Amino acid sequence: MNETKYPTLAEMGVSSFDDITKYTMRQEGGYDILKVYYKREKGSFLPRSKKFRFGRSTRTVMVDSGRQQWQEVSEISPFLLRAITELNKLAEEEKIGGNSKEDLAKEVLHLERVMSEKMAEIRAKLEAL
Repeated sequence: MNETKYPTLAEMGVSSFDDITKYTMRQEGGYDILKVYYKREKGSFLPRSKKFRFGRSTRTVMVDSGRQQWQEVSEISPFLLRAITELNKLAEEEKIGGNSKEDLAKEVLHLERVMSEKMAEIRAKLEAL
């Protein structure tokens, strides 16, 4: 595939577009974490994934104009949005065939782990209040 087709990913250092299997995104503190996964042959020394960290921008918005209340809101990086758009375009082009039962089971396990970590994080914040 042509690098000019995915300029944002190329700028990030992603080059093996054909080997990308999936990506995940999560928020950690004031950062967005994008993780790109690759298919690799057994015994390969190349990494199975790459992690990228993007800072979130903050801006102040009015929540209640009657009482002049303002709130700080964080937003996703425009660069990250372009990268996600390119990753989605890449996934559409490849049209990874129907999900197998094994793939879906792996996704469920991953989702359960992510949800339990997020729940623990929210509970810790709640306890801190």
